[in-house]
Amino acid sequence: MSNLILRIFGGFGVGAVFTLVVLILTFNGSDEVEVTAITLNLLGSMLTGAYFSVAALIFSIEKWSMLKQTVIHYSLSLILMFPVFTLLTGWFPLNARALLIGFIVFTVTYILNWFGWHSYYKQLEKRMNQSIQTRR
Repeated sequence: MSNLILRIFGGFGVGAVFTLVVLILTFNGSDEVEVTAITLNLLGSMLTGAYFSVAALIFSIEKWSMLKQTVIHYSLSLILMFPVFTLLTGWFPLNARALLIGFIVFTVTYILNWFGWHSYYKQLEKRMNQSIQTRR
């Protein structure tokens, strides 16, 4: 249970830092931004960070295949996070064209992220196996 709580608050932190970095990089000194907009974007980023931090635990279920883990993670991410992106934060307007573009961006980002992590862990596995072979 403590691992879950650490993941949630770690995700909140990552989301908050991400929002702060975006605010710093995009603020030009003459912008006026409503506190409500900042609050909703901060909350959206924090919820997104917490969700993905906890949802990564799906990939630690060893009895599931990689395909099952990925399909469940992607489906949950789409079902749970898309409302945060659209309804809470307004990152995507509620019209068919914007939602389709958002869906495509989400899916492409998910695929690229998945392949990036998959490649990283394959390289790590390869190095670990080589390390074991050289010790023998």
